[in-house]
Amino acid sequence: MTHPAPTQIATRDLFRLDGRTILVSGGAGAVGTIVGKAILESGGDVVFLDLMPQMPEDKWRDVLASTEVSNAEARYQQLNVQDEATIMAAMDQIRTGLRRPIRGLVTCAAISGESDACDYSVSTFRQILDVNMTGTFLITRTVANEMHRANVTGSIVLIASISGHVSNRGINSSAYNASKAAVHQLARSFAAEWGHPQNTFPGSTKTETNPHPSTEPRRVYPPIRVNTLSPGHIDTPLSEAARVRGLTDEWANQNMLGRISQPEEYRAPVLFLLSEGSSYMTGADLRVDGGHCAW
Repeated sequence: MTHPAPTQIATRDLFRLDGRTILVSGGAGAVGTIVGKAILESGGDVVFLDLMPQMPEDKWRDVLASTEVSNAEARYQQLNVQDEATIMAAMDQIRTGLRRPIRGLVTCAAISGESDACDYSVSTFRQILDVNMTGTFLITRTVANEMHRANVTGSIVLIASISGHVSNRGINSSAYNASKAAVHQLARSFAAEWGHPQNTFPGSTKTETNPHPSTEPRRVYPPIRVNTLSPGHIDTPLSEAARVRGLTDEWANQNMLGRISQPEEYRAPVLFLLSEGSSYMTGADLRVDGGHCAW
């Protein structure tokens, strides 16, 4: 299904998200909470997803204040992106009572870990890949299935990193870097599958991973756009240890603006990628890094 270009949308409305629900994984984190509030203020309802039973009270008060800007609604849902069963159970709860269809997702859930490669615990290595790559895969395909079920268009933003483009100078984090490079490729693959039916040949080949291939024509759905956002280094509570070691100063010296970023600086990029302002953009990466990768 080729979807028409949104040529009739007024310029002032290009970044609006009215009439849709957006899910934000890692929604209790520094970046997830900030971008979730920005979505609310732009008219979209938001479901904040995270591991903890509920968002801290002070943060939730800030979230509720943002709902008043555009008469939006906010919900919180406990969810573990590593566990498909809990994702499906959570989605059943989310689906109940939604006043607007799910038409977007921002994946902020991720973990990092520093270690020399020769000493890296294989269990830690696997956990980082499981959260950052497999977890992103599971929540993204679940949300895509919800959009298909509702027969609506959508936009998905996978939070990647400059660490998917370059290695981080001054800190050894091979698992994290590999996981974020995988997120880039995952987004391109999703974008190809969900953009237009012409992107996939009919049928499929019988293999060990596909023992019962369907012979039926693939169903046609409205397009879902999938892009990545690659932040540079961000000043969050999690970066406190790096600040004590002098790493944040070193990272600031490695980019063209001479500082690391603030979570608030990712509000506009996320709104752009979710909204009709980026209607002809899919399978792409938006790098917001102060020029770190441009040297």
